[in-house]
Amino acid sequence: MDALERCRALESLTMHDDIINYRHRDIHSWPVVSLPNLKKLDLKGSPALHFNMDSLHQSPCLEELTMKMTPIPVVGKYCQYHIPSLEKLVHEDSDTEEVDYQWSSGMPGSSLAYQSIGGRPQCTWDWHPSNLRKLDLAAVFALMFDFRWLQHLPNLQSLRLDISSPVKTAHRRQIALKDLLKREPQQASDEGGSTEILSGRSISLPKLESIELNGDWIFEDKVMDTLCMAVAPHLCSFSYNSRYAGLTLSECIALSRKMPRLKKIQLRTLPTWEDPCRLGLEPEKSAQYEQLVKGVVFAIDGQKYYLASRKSG
Repeated sequence: MDALERCRALESLTMHDDIINYRHRDIHSWPVVSLPNLKKLDLKGSPALHFNMDSLHQSPCLEELTMKMTPIPVVGKYCQYHIPSLEKLVHEDSDTEEVDYQWSSGMPGSSLAYQSIGGRPQCTWDWHPSNLRKLDLAAVFALMFDFRWLQHLPNLQSLRLDISSPVKTAHRRQIALKDLLKREPQQASDEGGSTEILSGRSISLPKLESIELNGDWIFEDKVMDTLCMAVAPHLCSFSYNSRYAGLTLSECIALSRKMPRLKKIQLRTLPTWEDPCRLGLEPEKSAQYEQLVKGVVFAIDGQKYYLASRKSG
């Protein structure tokens, strides 16, 4: 890291290794470095764990940030990551030599993002990269992400969060309505209301075009309406790849009818009772295909369907 101090003109930094598992007590932050011209930072494995994020206070030009662990080798097209048990993440002194995925007694709510490890909030940074266009977080960096930090990213265009892990339901994360509201000194305790009312209090990401959520994300009531219509009204692509059917196809179709710029929705899992064709979607190879190519594309477990009508409802 000492060499970086002599690279103040550096615009792109990529540091990867093959580390998959780790113990929290072995993680020590590198010294702060000054990189005033840095535009792209791509960290994977131990560099992501050790990099001192305070360095980015001095990187106002940052446009792309990627932080993730090395994926676990698995068969299939979906990556999976080692994520320490939630008990270890919240209680620093509970770390042991062995990897433990067994702590899953309950679904973590959004309050998880405000817990601290070693006295400092994780993935809730006090620097505001107003030029950031692309944010890609995976493993623990995504699990502990504080969504309210998004209010400091007015130019964000692409958001990808991946909490996929080998054990089903081991690391579910709930996205609550309060995660999408601006943090204000005296925020009202009642966070209900219509989408129109919430739009005035919600985080605003007018340039956000793509959202990809991988892993077991759970959505509180009104979250998707607020996310797609108030927070990111210009959304073009939404991807939800989970083993848990946290979104129904019916809900996605209803949203697509309200969003004129939406072009693609990708889902990995559907409730067994939902039939895409019965809900008004046309298979890619149907006779109507040529007439539907300008409609919304629904990619469901590798199969493409189209929805041409955009009537409100």
